Amino acid sequence: MIAAPASPFRRGGTRRRAPHGASVKTVEIFAPDRHSTDLLLEYAAPLFPAEIAPGFVWIVRLQPPTTGEGWVDQLLTILRRWLEAARLPWASVVYDGRSFLFRASSDVAQLERAAEAIRGPSTLVAI
Repeated sequence: MIAAPASPFRRGGTRRRAPHGASVKTVEIFAPDRHSTDLLLEYAAPLFPAEIAPGFVWIVRLQPPTTGEGWVDQLLTILRRWLEAARLPWASVVYDGRSFLFRASSDVAQLERAAEAIRGPSTLVAI
C-alpha cells in the first residue's frame, strides 16, 4: 500500500493559527482513495485550510475557525456535495475526540439534524 503524502494546509498558501492559548481542533475526514481525496480537497480548500494527513490511509484534515458555529453548516454542505460527486455511501469524520458517520442523502431535514448532532453527543448522522 502506498502511504498518503503529507501536504501543507491549502488555502491561498497560508495557515491560520489559533489565538494565543487557544486549542486548535481539526476535522479529519477519511477518504477511500486518492481520487476522492483530491475531490474533497477541491471542495474544502476554498473554505477551510486543508491538508492530506500523513499515513497509510487517506485522511483529509481541515482546520475550522476557532470561534463561531457557522463552519459546521459549511462542512456539512461540503460533505454532502462530496459524497454525491464521489458516489460514496458514507463518510467517517472525527472531531473533538468523537467519531461521526455521515450517510449520503439529499434530505435537507437530515442535514439540519446533522448540524445539531455535531453540537451534541450523537455518533450516527445522515445527511
